[in-house]
Amino acid sequence: MSVAEAGPLVSGEWLAAQLEEPDLRVVHVSLDRQAYDQGHVPGAVFSDLHVDLAKAGTRPETGAAQRQYIVPTRDETTAALQRWGVAPGDHVVFYDDAGQGRHAIRGYWLLRLYRFPKKRVHVLDGGHRVWQAEGRPTTAAEPSPHIEPETEPLGERDRALIATAEDVLAWSREAAAPGGPTRLLDVRLIDEFLGTEVRAARGGRVPGAQHRLFQDFVASDGRLRPAAEIRAILEGTGVKPDELRATYCQGGVRAALAWFALSEIAGLTEVRNYAESWEEWGNRPDLPVER
Repeated sequence: MSVAEAGPLVSGEWLAAQLEEPDLRVVHVSLDRQAYDQGHVPGAVFSDLHVDLAKAGTRPETGAAQRQYIVPTRDETTAALQRWGVAPGDHVVFYDDAGQGRHAIRGYWLLRLYRFPKKRVHVLDGGHRVWQAEGRPTTAAEPSPHIEPETEPLGERDRALIATAEDVLAWSREAAAPGGPTRLLDVRLIDEFLGTEVRAARGGRVPGAQHRLFQDFVASDGRLRPAAEIRAILEGTGVKPDELRATYCQGGVRAALAWFALSEIAGLTEVRNYAESWEEWGNRPDLPVER
């Protein structure tokens, strides 16, 4: 047998039925190993968000600013696939213990960015919290270490999934014009959006951006909302869903969740993740800031 066909978002019932399949790899994403060591989905390997999915360091365009969410290169992502034991043709299911799915979705978005086949990468809806609430099995046993010598070949970045600062600047100018379209969605905390909580050299927002908390796309039980609700949430605050072009946050993790909700669930496929987000924008003096 092989893993059953499924879309980007999978249920606990689906995952439980696939756990014995040899071409399935389950990845538990977290900021530390505490929850993983206490109990994880059987067979799942551990992935540190800031080792595999978001790198610390500096970038030339932001000078000496210390950043925490730099997008890994294709080679770094290939190395992560090898550590997770992903062979060519395998399916990968990400889940996390953050309670909202944003860490798992960063993994999904990263693989898709480097053209890992969409039909073989998934996110467990509700993550660890819902898996446990459904009474499904967990284990503290870690799978035997396995480095896959040959893994799924990755490609160049898919420009349809990632926005650059230049893209965002152009959309900002469109959105800021009188009667301009809704182009940008800021999904940070309201204090970040207003510029009273400063996490870069400058605080504020991209001119013309609209605001919506990333958590608004997650239901109270931890699962992502369905497409109709996602569109209604946007429309209820004056955001026209079909006009959106990019989401952003501090480092492209919360924005990845919003991108997933809009693109993969609600079908707004023209939306991209501005993954460099405020770590880039707020640290570049050549880019405009609105407060």
